[in-house]
Amino acid sequence: MEESQPEPVTLGDVKELLEKELSVRENKLRCIDCGHFQPVPDVEPEPEVKEEAVEGEEEEEGPKGPTCDSCGSERMTLIEQIQYEHKLALDHVRLLSQSDPEHSKAIIEKVIVLEHVDDYYAAKIADILPMHPDEVRSIFARERFSLGRDEIDSIISAVKETTGA
Repeated sequence: MEESQPEPVTLGDVKELLEKELSVRENKLRCIDCGHFQPVPDVEPEPEVKEEAVEGEEEEEGPKGPTCDSCGSERMTLIEQIQYEHKLALDHVRLLSQSDPEHSKAIIEKVIVLEHVDDYYAAKIADILPMHPDEVRSIFARERFSLGRDEIDSIISAVKETTGA
């Protein structure tokens, strides 16, 4: 039984998917008493300055946070839905992705018809956008074959036509 490989995804598509997913998530406050969720306020409330307590009066417990919109409780906890790792992944993809998904798909369509280009290499070409024959050769460096000059020129021309370079 042959194990199927996942379909390669270009960095432009990954960036779009991550941005879409993380735009829905946001940090929220959850009330410990009633379980109500509410957005984190933009500005932290300034702590009230207390006057010295007179003997016989009880002091209040530490600083108070935001109050629950539902029950009025001041026992709110922060629920972080966007993890640090998610932010790092999105920053990394934004830095590395050089083309948008439309350009990537157009490049893939043009180069997939070539003899030695499969889905994996088509996605790599769309990610790297090679403009020089040495860049194309480096993409295929792990293979036992070497690309012909015609294939290299076809890949470079496909990238240049699509990106307008």
